[in-house]
Amino acid sequence: MQFFLPESVKAVLSTLKNSGFEAYIVGGSVRNYLLGILPDDFDICTSARPEQILNLFDKTVNTGIKHGTVTVISDGKPFEVTTFRTDGAYKDFRHPDNVRFTESLKEDLSRRDFTVNAMCYSDDTGIIDYFGGLDDLKNRTLKAVGVADLRFKEDALRILRLFRFASTLGFDIESETYNAAIENAMLLSNISAERIRAELLRLSLGSCPEVITPLIRTGCIPFLRTGEISKIPLLPEKSQLKFFAFLSATSENLETTLNSLKCSNSFSSYAKRLQADINTECKTRADIKRILRRLENDIFDLFYYKSAISGIDITEQINIAEQILESDEPYKISQLCVDGKDLQNNGYRGKEIGDKLEYLLECIIENPSLNTKGKLLKLI
Repeated sequence: MQFFLPESVKAVLSTLKNSGFEAYIVGGSVRNYLLGILPDDFDICTSARPEQILNLFDKTVNTGIKHGTVTVISDGKPFEVTTFRTDGAYKDFRHPDNVRFTESLKEDLSRRDFTVNAMCYSDDTGIIDYFGGLDDLKNRTLKAVGVADLRFKEDALRILRLFRFASTLGFDIESETYNAAIENAMLLSNISAERIRAELLRLSLGSCPEVITPLIRTGCIPFLRTGEISKIPLLPEKSQLKFFAFLSATSENLETTLNSLKCSNSFSSYAKRLQADINTECKTRADIKRILRRLENDIFDLFYYKSAISGIDITEQINIAEQILESDEPYKISQLCVDGKDLQNNGYRGKEIGDKLEYLLECIIENPSLNTKGKLLKLI
C-alpha cells in the first residue's frame, strides 16, 4: 500500500533520508490513511538528532528540543520532527523527566499509547507495524502498546484519549486496556484543565460520546456526573453546540464546570445563555422574539438542541425565527422608532427611560404595528 503524501511532507522525509537518516510519518496520520481519512497534520519520527535536524532545514522552530522535537517549516506548513527516543520516569503522570535518544525505531514506537497509533510509514518501507496495530485497526479495537497499566501511569491523559478515540472512531476498547484505564482514572487529577477540556470537546464530536459514562462514574472528573449524551450525534456538526450539549447533560452545575475547565469567555457566555432558555416556552411568535432578543442567531442552536435532545419538532419555530430576521420585524430596543432622547424630551429621566423603553418593546413584540414614533409616544 502506498500513501499519497503531500509534497511538503515528502520534502521533509526526502531531506532526512538523503542525508542518511531514517524518517517516517508516524501515529495518527498513518492510522487515518488506513481508515480512508485524509490526515490534516503529520508527525515525523527520525533517527536524526535534534541538532542534525536543525542543520538540515532552513526554517525551524525549537518547540521541544529538550525532548527531541523540532518543528520544521516546509512549504509554509509546520511539521513536528522528533528523534527516536525512549522515555524516562513520569513522576508527574504526564511528562517524562528525561528522554534518551535511540537508534531503534521499535524502541521509539514501543513508548506510544495505542497500537493503532504506533505504526509508521514511508514510501520506501511501506507500513511498519511492530505491535499489531493493523489487526487492531481491522478489528476496530483500541489496545494499549505493551502493559496498559504502565501506559496510563506514565501519562494519565492517555485515559481520556482512549475514550475520545472510542467515541470519534467508533472502536471498542480491549478489556485489559479498559480495566487499566478505569483503575487509574483518579490519576486524571494530575492533568491540566485545558487538556481535559480539549479531550472532552473532541469526544463530544464523536459518534458515541456515551462511551465515557463508566469513566465519569469513577468520580475522576469531580464536577461531572453521568447524563444522557447518546443523542449528541443527532445535533448538527457544530462543535460549540455539541460541546454545550455534553456539558449541559453531565454538569452538576454548568457554571462550575465552565470555570473548572477554564472555558473561554465567549463559549461560557454562549453556554450559559443557551442553558437559561432550554426550558423557555417558544409556542408563539412573541415568545420567539423574546428569545431572539437574548440569543440572536444562536436561537437556532437552541432549537436544534431541543429537537435532538428532547425530540421536539421545531420546524415551525425555525421558520418563524427566519421570517422575523428576514423581515426586520422588531424584537430589540434598537429597533424601536423612539429612543432615549425622545423619552427625555417628553420628560422622562434616569431609570424611567430604561423602564419605558422595555415597556414599549414588550408592546411591539406583541403588536409590531405599534412601532411608529407617534403610536409609541402616545402609549407612554
